[in-house]
Amino acid sequence: MIYRVHIINGFSNNDNPLIIHCYSKDDNDIGEHVLWMNNEFKFKFKKNIFGTTRFWCDMRHGSTQKTIDVFRVGHESNKCHDTGNCFWSVREDGFFFSVDNQSWNKMYDWV
Repeated sequence: MIYRVHIINGFSNNDNPLIIHCYSKDDNDIGEHVLWMNNEFKFKFKKNIFGTTRFWCDMRHGSTQKTIDVFRVGHESNKCHDTGNCFWSVREDGFFFSVDNQSWNKMYDWV
């Protein structure tokens, strides 16, 4: 199965871009991306044969910064299995997760 992780800048203004830098144990550095309001970065992959696939991203907005896991086998993989899509909306009040880009659950705060 091919999985897709979507990261969306859900901030309410364009005062500062959302800067993300993503990595994985398997693919190493996926690179840094600058997202303005409502922009999206997405990447796709297959789980590795060892069942240890993990992707994480450093997120920065202005002077605020946090690193979060955006995909882990046994966590997000179970939630996203039906569609293969894992959505993240990064907002002023935290990091929200969805499998359908409509119903969101807050997973992390900035601090």
